Amino acid sequence: MTFTETTPLPSLRYDLEAFEVMPGMIALYDDLGYAEATVQLSDDVIDYLLHMDGRKNVLELASHAASAGRPIQPDKFLEVVEILEEECFLDTPRYRSRVEQVEREYNGLSVRPPVHAGSAYPDDPKKLRAMLDRCLSDGEIGPDVPAPDALFIPHIDPRLGGGTYGAAYNALRKTDADTFILLGVPHRVSYDRFMVSRMDFDTPLGVVPTDREFVDRFRRSLSFSITDNEIAHRQEHSIEFQAIFLRHVFPDRDIRIVPILAASLHQYVESGKGHAAADSALSELYATLARTGRELGRNVCWIASVDFCHVGRKFGDPFDARDVLDDVRDHDMKLIDAVLRADAEEFLARLVDVRNAYKVCGVSPMYATLRAADLKRGRLLNYDQWDETERNSAVSFAGIALYR
Repeated sequence: MTFTETTPLPSLRYDLEAFEVMPGMIALYDDLGYAEATVQLSDDVIDYLLHMDGRKNVLELASHAASAGRPIQPDKFLEVVEILEEECFLDTPRYRSRVEQVEREYNGLSVRPPVHAGSAYPDDPKKLRAMLDRCLSDGEIGPDVPAPDALFIPHIDPRLGGGTYGAAYNALRKTDADTFILLGVPHRVSYDRFMVSRMDFDTPLGVVPTDREFVDRFRRSLSFSITDNEIAHRQEHSIEFQAIFLRHVFPDRDIRIVPILAASLHQYVESGKGHAAADSALSELYATLARTGRELGRNVCWIASVDFCHVGRKFGDPFDARDVLDDVRDHDMKLIDAVLRADAEEFLARLVDVRNAYKVCGVSPMYATLRAADLKRGRLLNYDQWDETERNSAVSFAGIALYR
């Protein structure tokens, strides 16, 4: 696409990621995978890209730049714009066509590739088994822990939360469940309350099959439609990480999963408006999910793939994480206390009280599990915090076993 000095310039995509590669130089990249390149630009150029709103042309931007004392050359800036448009960094017909192509190709798959193999965990089966065995060894639990009916398990990088993963999966090894309802977090893309996948999940240790009969019956049983677009699962790690552990701890068992990404409850938690318990659509989703398992005679175990607090500079806070780690722990323990009593409404109320100020990641899967799984009590298996000191940030997470 060619732009002139009088052509309105398209907007920069809102869903891109950026990081500083050196003082004054920013890298833009697309972890959704629509743009395959990474571009590095000066922070001055980034500033003016952010002023592109689909109405301004380059002469208007140049006038603004000159008045700010940081002049730009219109012809050079247009060259940058054309490169960004060609690489799908701008909201243009080329980008939207690319999205349609990627979604069409992805939704045509029957097996989801393990996209984080080789990065978050080894893609070599022998090395992956060794890593997962270390997690299990680091997360030893006592023989008095019974088989859980549901679990909260982290979705942090397994290399960072190994002991907590290990504790949860050492408990899960005791179950005779054949179907695992996996409720994960859509970190990047969210366009419906439940985004359910019919794809099997491939791992370096073998495929984890999806219970398509369950998924299809669940959909048919709802009084309203939910999306059949599965693109939210394409780059998402929260269910993939559980799939590799499930295949490892049950290498020979005939198990099935029901992979669901549950969108945030922002309107109730961060906004503090209304009550999730009175939301009839949510109630129907939760009740139908539980009823489907019973009607099909499945021996179900629920897994909420969740982390707790995200604090510090990396997550947009104006303070270092180490300054609030004690507060984070106190906040987490209040939430965990409600979870251990299987009190879904108190759990949510504690988050609403502070408008989720500590950015708990996994509110919706946690709440859904507490509402749907008919739980009565829980047991804390492990709690930890990852203090990423080099980025002045931290994440907390826990392994919790829950029982009917």
